[in-house]
Amino acid sequence: MLHKVYTLNVNFKKYFKNYDFHNLYKEILNFCTVDLSAFYFDIRKDTLYCDPKNSEKRKSTLLILNVILSSLLKWFAPILSFTTEEIYQLVSKKNKSIHLEKFLEYPKKFENNKLYEKWSQLLKIRDICNLSIEEKRASKEIGSSLEANLTINLNEKIFNLSKGVDFSELCITSSATVINKDKSEIEVITEKATGNKCPVCWKINKNKCPRHA
Repeated sequence: MLHKVYTLNVNFKKYFKNYDFHNLYKEILNFCTVDLSAFYFDIRKDTLYCDPKNSEKRKSTLLILNVILSSLLKWFAPILSFTTEEIYQLVSKKNKSIHLEKFLEYPKKFENNKLYEKWSQLLKIRDICNLSIEEKRASKEIGSSLEANLTINLNEKIFNLSKGVDFSELCITSSATVINKDKSEIEVITEKATGNKCPVCWKINKNKCPRHA
């Protein structure tokens, strides 16, 4: 997300300098709908609602959300002047206007093309998983995605790329098992989860929920 913010800011400066407000607005809106709403907010709700308050993961998420909010307010300020002013007065402890603030400068270390390429591949796997989940939902075998268990078959190259990634978190399912199989295409098997539903995170486990036992 920090890489996306960094690259978006580079484009923002270019558009703003050329008075190209149409493309500027279009790119920021696309970031809000695709990267934030359909992805980041979707998978981070679980961490915000279900992790302990002192969790490092939760703290990191809140930090990123603050960076994103501050960035969006500054980017949208020339376009949505009254809306951004109202929001700024609510979230800022300063008594001055957002229109007296300077645009943000981001450290170069935010840029990470290698990580971005890795996540581009992981999101493709997520899309395939979501298609498999939707098929089960369409046939009424499951309701929400949290009623699903995934088995994901990946070839060695993609399997190594996905090491350390929790696909149950990424696809919002109760569990996900990644298997290394010598196949050219990604295969996903979706099954209905069995067991008891955790009242906190809503994940279904045969035994007690490992997070909230």
